[in-house]
Amino acid sequence: MGLKDIVRRLRTTVDELDTARLQDRFENLALTPLADAEARRPMRVGGEVQLIRIVPRAGIPSLEVVVSDGTGEVRAVFTGRTSLGGVAPGRGIVVEGVARRDAQGLVVLNPGYTLLHQ
Repeated sequence: MGLKDIVRRLRTTVDELDTARLQDRFENLALTPLADAEARRPMRVGGEVQLIRIVPRAGIPSLEVVVSDGTGEVRAVFTGRTSLGGVAPGRGIVVEGVARRDAQGLVVLNPGYTLLHQ
């Protein structure tokens, strides 16, 4: 590692380092980057679970999982669920389904998912 590399790393913000880490983690899985994902089209995207919360939708509790790959985010909503075994913040996950766009970004309802090894 040269002096230029050290100086560049010292000037890089934590957010920039985290974004680069996420992009590197998921680049070899042949997934669509979230920045390129389109609404109303089948997609297979992956990323790291950033947030899990229970949100009422039409009076039914739903589990909302926010996934980020460093280029964007998608919210996977599992209706009628309050937990999913193995899904935790920091865990890698691949999400498959058809997304729609709302005021907060891309949303996939009841997607197929695959948990990745830590």
